[in-house]
Amino acid sequence: MHSLPPVYPRIRRAGLLEEAMRPVLDLIESLGGSREAHEAVAFPLAEGSDLLVSFVVDTSARFATLTREGLLETGLDTQSMYELAIDNMLRLVVPNVRTRDFGGYKALIAGDGFEACMLLLPDLWEQLAQDFEGELIAVVPSRDVVYFTDSRGAAEALGRMCAAAEKLRAAAGSEGLSERVMALTADGWCVRGTLHAFAPALQA
Repeated sequence: MHSLPPVYPRIRRAGLLEEAMRPVLDLIESLGGSREAHEAVAFPLAEGSDLLVSFVVDTSARFATLTREGLLETGLDTQSMYELAIDNMLRLVVPNVRTRDFGGYKALIAGDGFEACMLLLPDLWEQLAQDFEGELIAVVPSRDVVYFTDSRGAAEALGRMCAAAEKLRAAAGSEGLSERVMALTADGWCVRGTLHAFAPALQA
């Protein structure tokens, strides 16, 4: 098996990942190379989501996006790479995970910009939702901010959470992440609305 530096998951907005990869892919194609082989390994976080799960390789000099060709060189399939990336992330951030209460909603804090990637840990969210009466509702405006609340909580609290998320997303500019409001279900994350149209999340 190809020797591989540490690999971690990375949550990215679909359009941003495509934009970042396009110049490299265009150059490779113009030189006669395979565009498909150099595309990023990525898949949707949830149906209807505007977020993708991808992988980055820590080369010590920089974090490089894992491509299909790179994955093939490791001898691993996508699922095995995903499990490896999750394990690496857990070892790095578990000691730092905590929450911050904003009154009506909370923020998950992990450090090292891994907050958005915490969405990949359903067991963690199930623990955080133990005392909730409804579904756990989450928003992820940037890679280092995730807010969450109870779907059976006050509409005013959900509104404040979404307003705070939209402000952060706008401030992040092209690096902003999702405008979706998602719920944790038995089948994983499910889109329940947007930061501007979040009422459906209260009806779950």
